Amino acid sequence: MKSLNAYRLAGLAGGLLLAAGQFWGPACVLQLGALLPLMLLIVGDQRLGPAALAGFYMGIAYTIPQMIYLRMPVPVTAILLLYFTILLVILCAVAAYLLPRHPILGPLAFGAFWYIPDYINYTAVPIWGMAQSFARSWTAYPFAIQFISITSISGVLFVLGTFQGLASYSVARASCPCLPIAQKEPDNSPPAKGEPVLRSFSEEGYPEGGRGYTFAGGITFIFLLTIVLAIDAVIWFQKPDGALKVAAAGWVFDDRSAEIDPHKPEGFEKLFAAPARAASAQGARLFTSGEMSFYIADHERAEWNARFAQVARQTNMWLIVGYFNIALDENRIFFMSPAGDIVCEYTKTHLTPFEPGRQGTGDLKTIVVDGQTIGGMICQDDNFSRLTRAYGQTKAALVLCPTADWRTIKNGHLQAVRARAIECRYPIARGAACGISAIVSARGEILAKRDHYAQGPGFVCADVPVYSAITPFARFGHTPALVVCAFTLIAAVFNKTLFSTRPTCYNQPTSVKEVCSAKNEICT
Repeated sequence: MKSLNAYRLAGLAGGLLLAAGQFWGPACVLQLGALLPLMLLIVGDQRLGPAALAGFYMGIAYTIPQMIYLRMPVPVTAILLLYFTILLVILCAVAAYLLPRHPILGPLAFGAFWYIPDYINYTAVPIWGMAQSFARSWTAYPFAIQFISITSISGVLFVLGTFQGLASYSVARASCPCLPIAQKEPDNSPPAKGEPVLRSFSEEGYPEGGRGYTFAGGITFIFLLTIVLAIDAVIWFQKPDGALKVAAAGWVFDDRSAEIDPHKPEGFEKLFAAPARAASAQGARLFTSGEMSFYIADHERAEWNARFAQVARQTNMWLIVGYFNIALDENRIFFMSPAGDIVCEYTKTHLTPFEPGRQGTGDLKTIVVDGQTIGGMICQDDNFSRLTRAYGQTKAALVLCPTADWRTIKNGHLQAVRARAIECRYPIARGAACGISAIVSARGEILAKRDHYAQGPGFVCADVPVYSAITPFARFGHTPALVVCAFTLIAAVFNKTLFSTRPTCYNQPTSVKEVCSAKNEICT
């Protein structure tokens, strides 16, 4: 029986490995082994209580470093700490229930289960929406996750959970050839006189059957990996239907940079008008600012409109401008044509915690530029699939998403934006009033970016390939993946009628060590 300290250490290590990519995207590869230590304990020990204990430590190790780094408000920190800890306790307890049920179906079922709490994670208590996903940092390797245009970002966790479950059986089997492997329901009749207390496993799949399941697990691993890579390759190498050039400007606007106030004529010229003219000279057809880049009251609206209209006519570009409508108390963007006319406006739908202002209704706003449909949303909106999928269903060629981040959240938010671009197969251009202005391709690549905290005010400009196809995720959402996960879980649960991972024995060894200690009696 394994020591509880082993479970605590496995939980702490797992939490830190799960969180590593949230700080630095490329470190997401550490998630490939985050649950493996715990799974090795589970395969050998098969106890739910210690696994849940590991989940408690995993939740603490996963959440607290991020909350310290992000410097969230205390109420938000407390909610997220409790929330993620509960999620990971449940995840680890379910792992202890599912994995031992079958060396192949068990890992598949666990991967399916992990999809579900991640989905719940960013929908049931959606403080930050999809930015809360355990898998968001995998956008550091966009080629590897093109399949999320079918499954959503949570599909990454199905793959991670399944692969680690299969690996845990292979590793445990290599260290102990007599590891209990799925067999038919045991015959619990008393042993005949002279019969070994532990009957020969060879009759019930030990060790011959165990080796067979190890081989089958390896084949399953290779098959799933091949499927994932094939889907990635097909999507990655699709030819675009055209291209658009877009530009996005941003700056840091706070008490430390009041000398470049965009509301003053010199600030407007330096931060908005001059970058717009430069982007136009590079061939840009659209130009966007950051979220709430300007605060505009009713009595000065005509003056502001004249300023923007002059820039639009000078540059012959569409302007998508983020501003705060003081009179209506709404966070908005407006779409201004090259002729200087405001065609439509959109109000932010999903407000962040403690954000002032009135919430929008979520009505889509689109324009047509060079025959291509262009949409718009604001900052936190991109973390919620109702809007992002809706633009995918309209076959949007590009979505503009003015943003306002802060220093500690800017990288995490950009990770989430890249996932949304892949899921719905459209590029996203975001100017940032604080944070990172970026242009992200429909494949999740960063075509251009500027960190305004590090590089100061400026703009980014890039040609973006555009696609007309509607992705399965944009069309159907999470439903197909959730149905597949549900059937996989049902199969694993009812698998009890066919298989049992407990060996056919009467002294009931409960760990790899105990089974191996009986090797001379039961292995031939």
